[in-house]
Amino acid sequence: MTSRPPPFARAPWSSAAFGAGIALAACVGPTVAPDAAVPRDAPALRDAGQDAGPRCSPATGLPPALACNGAEALCDRTYDAVSYPTTHNAMSNEEDRWRPPNQGPNLWHQLEDGVRGFMLDTYAAEDGTPLLCHGVCGVPFGQRPLADALADLREFMDCHPTEVITLILESHLPEAPTARAFEDTGLLPYLHAQPPGAPWPTLRAMIEGGRRLVVFTESADVTLPWHHHAYAYAWDNDYAATDASDFDCAVNRGASANALFVLNHFLTAPVAMRSLAASVNFDPVLSAHVERCRTETGRRPNFVTVDFYDTSDLFSVVRRLNGL
Repeated sequence: MTSRPPPFARAPWSSAAFGAGIALAACVGPTVAPDAAVPRDAPALRDAGQDAGPRCSPATGLPPALACNGAEALCDRTYDAVSYPTTHNAMSNEEDRWRPPNQGPNLWHQLEDGVRGFMLDTYAAEDGTPLLCHGVCGVPFGQRPLADALADLREFMDCHPTEVITLILESHLPEAPTARAFEDTGLLPYLHAQPPGAPWPTLRAMIEGGRRLVVFTESADVTLPWHHHAYAYAWDNDYAATDASDFDCAVNRGASANALFVLNHFLTAPVAMRSLAASVNFDPVLSAHVERCRTETGRRPNFVTVDFYDTSDLFSVVRRLNGL
């Protein structure tokens, strides 16, 4: 993540440290701790390139009994009364050979595994094409056209009509090319527009109405009703942790009166590493941070955000938060 402008959830920035970390990662590749790399709550990492061709069948309607985001009990809860497993720098992954990666599986497999919140960085290529990058675009660090990732999302949503999904963009793009990417990939009919100050709808209402993709951006320069300035709706804790002792629950960006709480729970020293994630992603550390913040703030963490979710207790912790 970069420092311009301040992102919704980014790693602490130091040009020297980040540059050193990038150089190290480019030389040695992804860091994988042999024991810690075994996921507890998600399927193992797949072979890259196995997803050629259609990956699912588009739904022809809603099932007679809804299970919203996998659980009937969530259907009649409002969007802000639900917690969502969330990936930090979701586009940067080992499977697609990004360096240094923040996740193991790629975006499609994150969706399949049950991730429902995605932090993504957007930039413009020299020709203006919107890209997903991680601060530095191109070989060997990684990049992907935003439209390609949104096409994956559209395919998944076409096939899974009872899933509510959230994107949190660290955008280095104007609104217009971002909007075109959503329009060109056919996602406009899925986009939810939340009026400022209005109560959030239930997951059932979002699913039955078809408007079940929520998009936040760190940029305040927004005009479209579905393109929500994140800090008008949400707040987060500090993102600049290098050790578990750095985790806190204090309001960092946004206002505590906002309905949504983004809990940053990842380490960057100087870049993300699987070994770092493994040291904090399992219980009791993850649950302790979640419960401490719920107690101190009186608020539910809505987006529990980690690196290397496939090495974590993320899904079980979020299920408990949701009372499942």
